[in-house]
Amino acid sequence: MGKIKEFVEYLHENEIKKAVILKKENINYFLERYPPNFSVLVFEGEEGILYVPKLDYEMAKKYERNNLRVEIFDKWENIFEGCDGVEETLPIKFLKYLSKDYKIISEKIKEMRVIKNKSEIKLIKKAVEISDKAVEYVTENLENMNKTENELSAEIEYVMKRNGSIRPSFDTIVISDKKTSYPHELPSNKIIKNILLIDIGAVYGGYCSDITRTFLLNPSKKMEEVYDIVFNAKKEAEKYLKEGISAKELDKIAREFMGEYKEYFIHSLGHGVGVEVHETPALSIKAEEDIVLKEGMVLTIEPGIYLKDEFGVRIEDLYLVKKKGFERLSNAKYW
Repeated sequence: MGKIKEFVEYLHENEIKKAVILKKENINYFLERYPPNFSVLVFEGEEGILYVPKLDYEMAKKYERNNLRVEIFDKWENIFEGCDGVEETLPIKFLKYLSKDYKIISEKIKEMRVIKNKSEIKLIKKAVEISDKAVEYVTENLENMNKTENELSAEIEYVMKRNGSIRPSFDTIVISDKKTSYPHELPSNKIIKNILLIDIGAVYGGYCSDITRTFLLNPSKKMEEVYDIVFNAKKEAEKYLKEGISAKELDKIAREFMGEYKEYFIHSLGHGVGVEVHETPALSIKAEEDIVLKEGMVLTIEPGIYLKDEFGVRIEDLYLVKKKGFERLSNAKYW
């Protein structure tokens, strides 16, 4: 069943006559291509209507298909007239247009987005190919890494853009030395030395990739020891990655494998990836909801160990869950 047809049936079953979608990623999800900068998706009756400004109308006409048409945006009052279904992220300024008995449709969209179809997987694989090429660029230049974190970050984003990425899927992380002990530190004008951590992602057709590599440039024995533990914790999680395993259990497996270092693993094992770089499911023992993995989920596995004022190591790949195992989508070299 197509996405639009499934969503329309959900609206009928819940007696929602008109649903308005403003969140760009959700519009992207139903179009399966990156939407115009300003667009609104409305579901009414048996079809979806994409509203765009007049200047984008001819360009957006290519999005039309049997159950989706494109119209020129008029007024917000007209868009919301009769609306009784909205996202939970609806800005407050639009509440004045709604009746008191409106319903939130976000959970249904979230549920649908968890399992990727063939065309979505194809787009994600293309995004992964792009970020893999950026990692390859880094590995080819490791011996001549006399540059700043900002310089390398710019070069990585250029490589991804040159290969078809719309934009980075999140702020590019390129950090070295003691800064690697902070999982989400940002690049600076410091010269890269000792240890290099890159966490990058591309966006292709609106779908994201996410990959992390750590490179030991001037390693101590402790760096090598920690790197091996993180790498093998990821391999241990891979042994159990398939349909049917609990998300929390997978996190626990990798965490326990780290032994005395597990207290320095300060984030979740992974997360879903799609039109947003962080989606359901959360692979975390602390997650409010424990989710059983299903075929068609796309997610990261990214164990890490962070030693304050020393260094940190994280290694991350992207996976497609299958009934009896997985397909690792990212294939860039490790250190």
